[in-house]
Amino acid sequence: MTSPVLLDADSHVSEPLNLWQERLPAKYRDIAPHMETEYQGRPGAWWFIEPDRQPHNVILGFGANKSLDELKQLLKSFSYAGAHRGGWDPAQRVKDMDQDGVAGDILYTTLGFRMFWIKDAGFQRACFQVYNDWLAEFCNYSPKRLKGLALISLYDAKLAAQDLADCAKKGLAGAIVWASPPEELPFYSESYDPFWAAAQELSMPLSLHEFAGFRWVDWDSDAKKRTVAAGINSHEVESTFATLILSGVLERFPGLKVVSAELNCGWLPYFLRRLDERYEARGVRVHGSAFPTRLTLKPSEYFRRQLYATFIDDTFGIEHRREIGLENLLWSSDFPHSATFWPHSQEKIDKDFTGVDEGEKRKILTENTAKLYGFAVN
Repeated sequence: MTSPVLLDADSHVSEPLNLWQERLPAKYRDIAPHMETEYQGRPGAWWFIEPDRQPHNVILGFGANKSLDELKQLLKSFSYAGAHRGGWDPAQRVKDMDQDGVAGDILYTTLGFRMFWIKDAGFQRACFQVYNDWLAEFCNYSPKRLKGLALISLYDAKLAAQDLADCAKKGLAGAIVWASPPEELPFYSESYDPFWAAAQELSMPLSLHEFAGFRWVDWDSDAKKRTVAAGINSHEVESTFATLILSGVLERFPGLKVVSAELNCGWLPYFLRRLDERYEARGVRVHGSAFPTRLTLKPSEYFRRQLYATFIDDTFGIEHRREIGLENLLWSSDFPHSATFWPHSQEKIDKDFTGVDEGEKRKILTENTAKLYGFAVN
């Protein structure tokens, strides 16, 4: 039987290293995000995002299909010459997709994730606007195959709604927002409503990606915390999903679509069961909750109507796909980052999907992503 067309729900671009230094408004150029190849005597790809914050070594963002020894060599003398050209060259990107049998890519940032931690709202928004303009140019090379996700600053939800509309006009297919907000701006705050409304009206799915939330600011502060965070697979999105469901955001905005990106999906069966059980046990169904919006569905029903999860390597999640929801799972490659199986994605899929019904397989590998982002597939 013919294999389904592959649509990649989470791959990445590699932004030009001088992008912000060249394109930011003049008042921000002296503090523009930039890369250095050494920090405190240690080589690497050290990414500086704002003054008074230590840089982050983002070398794994450029390690597709590289062995440990090759990564160590890249670490010693990082340059884009040693990274995959398909990260920043759209012509090469299409060739890389063809090599892996991928018909369409949803493109996430690489260097922009930690920019969600920027505290200066004006500076963050300016950095995001520079990226969004560049990404739209990148995708315009092959708009039917390359669909980019904007970066949107949420410090001011009304401005965010305007920015989202501008990005939709540029042809971008959705947006990334902070995966977990600052404490003073919880996702249950009604101040976000203008933005949720805009995303719903524009049919722009929103993504919550690993590293893009404020909980990572603490987790990434030292090596010990990073080790523990890696072990629990960063459940800041678990908290955000629960907030969006239980506070009534999804009830008020039934057309809003939100994606958990790069956190796999095997955690979802227990998460959904727990939400439903506590919803029933604590009487929320009958007596309501602390939030003014009354829920008319079970938590798992909101999830299956409006929430999604991408995965790269998660056979447990595939085995429990029906408990999660066949329409809510999206395959991804993570190219050109180190977790990718490129250019052997087809072989990996054949192995992981052994015994899976062809119709279910097609949903997860093709149809769900096509429906969510507007790809045309046969």
